[in-house]
Amino acid sequence: MRERRQLSIRARLTLIFVLAIALILSFTGVALVNLVHHSLLTDANNQIQGEMIRTQDRFASAKRPAFNHVSLAMHGDVVIQVTNLQGTKVWAASSAIANAPILAHQVADANTANGLAVKMVHSSSTRAIVGMISSGQVGTIFTKRGPGLVFGFVYGEGIAHSVNVLLASLLVSFPLLLLMSGGLIWLGMGLALAPVESIRRRVDAIAASDLTQRVPPSGGDDEIARMARTVNAMLDRLEASSLFEQEFVSNASHELRSPLTTLLTTTERAASDPDRANWPQVGEIVMREGRRLETLIDDLAWLARHDEHRERASVDVDLDDLLFEEGQRVRLLTHLSVDTTGVHTTRVTGDPAMMKRMIRNVVDNATRYATHELRFSSHYDGDQAVVTVTDDGEGMDVSQSERFFERFVRSDPARARESGGTGLGLAIVMEIVTRHGGSARFVAAERGTTIELRVQRDGQPLATSSH
Repeated sequence: MRERRQLSIRARLTLIFVLAIALILSFTGVALVNLVHHSLLTDANNQIQGEMIRTQDRFASAKRPAFNHVSLAMHGDVVIQVTNLQGTKVWAASSAIANAPILAHQVADANTANGLAVKMVHSSSTRAIVGMISSGQVGTIFTKRGPGLVFGFVYGEGIAHSVNVLLASLLVSFPLLLLMSGGLIWLGMGLALAPVESIRRRVDAIAASDLTQRVPPSGGDDEIARMARTVNAMLDRLEASSLFEQEFVSNASHELRSPLTTLLTTTERAASDPDRANWPQVGEIVMREGRRLETLIDDLAWLARHDEHRERASVDVDLDDLLFEEGQRVRLLTHLSVDTTGVHTTRVTGDPAMMKRMIRNVVDNATRYATHELRFSSHYDGDQAVVTVTDDGEGMDVSQSERFFERFVRSDPARARESGGTGLGLAIVMEIVTRHGGSARFVAAERGTTIELRVQRDGQPLATSSH
């Protein structure tokens, strides 16, 4: 099935505004027609009342009764017809309807001021004249011939013609107004969206070629300027992420290539001359490099999971118990002694798996460089828990130690590879403490090297925490 093509934003906005204007114009037109019609009717009724009063005064001031048909002069569009009370005989009429028969009768109507309303007479003889009448009133009149009825009508095309002219004008002008409005809105939307389209084309070109380029700032502080700044900030992050990814892949490839090369070279040499190969040594090399590969792959997998920003668990974790466990492990696997007298009860809220890995990585790093002894300590410092791990190795320049928490950085690359280091252990430590609102650093020590870890006791990241 063919996908339905959606209108552009420019077209949709133009259509919405045109429909809104059409709705407004429609309501305005209806209100205008009703207002004009009501105004014309009010004016016509006032004229009718004036003519009826003038007619009453004329008959009231007559010196003698008129027994013949009286012709009345017309004033404006109002015609008058005077009849007897029974509505059977015309006594007087305006010149325009002088020869007309009875045009209307009175009926009772409680809604009018005098309680009377007009009921038109529809017959073949009155059809032509009634068709020219658009409004009427009736009242009583006193003449020398006795009481009668006076009818006043609007005669001709006055009200209907005016309303029809207004309607015709509206029907012609409204489409023209909509057409003009639509054109102006279309042009206006094009001008308003032009910077957006320019930014889109620029970003499309940047994404396809070079992430170092940026969207030119438009100046000011309107929506377009803020969008340009936001897009540039996003491009900054994308460029940094791309560079980091390239560097990470390059470093990871290099780190993986080294043990693989060692494995292949060792096994190829042994396979080329199996009788003279030192197989115990070959086995030792294969196991050492295999463990190194396992550690490296494990570290890479952890970093990949972390970079996906997965949710972490948040439970109570006893850092002192983790330090005691690591001390026991080091004693069993190495000849080193471990001093845990400085470890005090230290409980925090955080991810237990991350905390265990953090302690394990720091202890493994210290174990690689220790000569005879490791010292562990833990305590509270305000709202933070502090853990220190000290080795009695050669020590390091603390002022240059921040870079060792970056990925694939080693203080002594050759020595680290021999001991199985991947250059990712301390980077993982930094990731973990940062996610728990803390920090990691090397601190000056009288002998050897000391790593200090700080973690928020409640495990919540700080807005000001640095990576």
